[in-house]
Amino acid sequence: MTRSALPVLLAALLSACSDLSVGVGGPGPSASQALELALAVQDEVESATAALTVARPGPPPAWTPPAGCPVVQGTADSDGDGIPDDATLTYAAPPCEVPFRRGSLQVTGELGILDPNFANNQGFNLTYTDLAWGYVDSTGDRDYTATRNGSRARLGSSDASSLTSSVTIVRQRPNRANTTLTLDLVHSFTAATPGTLLVGQPAPSGSFTISGTVGWKRSTEDWQLTVQTPTPLVYDASCTATPRISAGELTLNGTINGKAGTLWLRWSACGKEPARGWAGV
Repeated sequence: MTRSALPVLLAALLSACSDLSVGVGGPGPSASQALELALAVQDEVESATAALTVARPGPPPAWTPPAGCPVVQGTADSDGDGIPDDATLTYAAPPCEVPFRRGSLQVTGELGILDPNFANNQGFNLTYTDLAWGYVDSTGDRDYTATRNGSRARLGSSDASSLTSSVTIVRQRPNRANTTLTLDLVHSFTAATPGTLLVGQPAPSGSFTISGTVGWKRSTEDWQLTVQTPTPLVYDASCTATPRISAGELTLNGTINGKAGTLWLRWSACGKEPARGWAGV
């Protein structure tokens, strides 16, 4: 894909240690590879944040589902905690396609929501079955489709929660080979205001960290990278632009194109794309 609902990153930024040209024709990522990796991780940040509650676990946080989207089967809630016992949300376009940014975004596929023990503890499981975000850009240069399969498990309270994800994403872009991402990540979120992380409401403002591994495979490119969050990411639910991350740093550590190093992303303001850079070791 090239990102599942966030605008494309700015192409070149920052100082010598962040010069992505080190990968052009040599060890380390090329500018194009660094862009694709960064967009994939940004997409996961957006997707995982939406999955923190059952309010809008399928589409991106900034995307409002139109009437009739999704179709829900299984609304029983035995313990009354706002989490269905065993529900299936089915997205189809139409009606699940609306104008978005400078084009349109559609959501298709299925999402299962399961209350694993029928206990009022705010825990739930999500299962993705060909759940796809497809963006069509009015100029044609940012089209993408990102299709998810896998699962997430949420544990926690109204103050803080963790989301453990085992998800495979196939990202498709015009005139490029498909990319397959294998994500094994833990997303730990703390609400800025205690008691506001409610399963029936969109995610509130807060801070979070992401840790784990990302497998990246496209044609002959096959890399295993470690994800860390040196500075927690700050999610601003009141932000009307995207991305809604206003601060923080995330890193991908590993060997890319025969060179060990770190690809980093640094957010600085609501609605502003993160700067990114590569530091070889």
